[in-house]
Amino acid sequence: MELSIEVGPGRIAHCSGALFLVDTCTLMIADAHLGYGFAQRRRGQLGPTTDGGILDRLQAVLDFFRPTETVFLGDTVHAPRPMAAEREFIESVLLSILEKSKIGIVQGNHDRAVERDFGHLPIVVTPSWRDGDLLGLHGDRLHLEIPDAKHYLLGHLHPAINLRDDAGVNRRVPAFLVSERATVLPAFSPFAAGLDVSRTSLPKEVKTILGRHEIYVATGRQVALLPSRPSRIGR
Repeated sequence: MELSIEVGPGRIAHCSGALFLVDTCTLMIADAHLGYGFAQRRRGQLGPTTDGGILDRLQAVLDFFRPTETVFLGDTVHAPRPMAAEREFIESVLLSILEKSKIGIVQGNHDRAVERDFGHLPIVVTPSWRDGDLLGLHGDRLHLEIPDAKHYLLGHLHPAINLRDDAGVNRRVPAFLVSERATVLPAFSPFAAGLDVSRTSLPKEVKTILGRHEIYVATGRQVALLPSRPSRIGR
């Protein structure tokens, strides 16, 4: 059982859905959507305000890689103007990360007010992240002109794939899409169902950047290259 696997030079995919960049000791996390349950409650839905275990998963991957910086690749929070309990939860998550690494936030479409709501914390909010030939973008504005880079790190798409486990149950499993030119990260949020890339065509803008690619599934317990004709996954 592999907890992590190298998907490109210095790029390591983790079973949680996070990506580690060896050269800069940076942990990349896409689409965490912190505060999702609280935000849905504010909108009148009666679901639980649980975090779905996201804090435990964050702590586990931080302890696994021990990054010097954690970069959220867009949609760090789910909604602006958090209520008191929602703000307290999101701040507790960010503060727990800050005990172990710096935090950078690439602004996504859900993060339009993240700097206003959480700018009092020692976090850096930017429209993109770059280190040498690597460029990190949320991925919601690929239809516009984007900076040139050798390799792009993208979120927003929430890629996943439907597979059948050993018990015969169909599961939608988060997935990395990886090519020479780009890596699309799965959503780290436990509440993001994901776009089934085996049945739904990728957006044209993503196709253009990604090109021919491989799929790595991240079940939470293992990460593995998907065979050309997937049928089953281990528990």
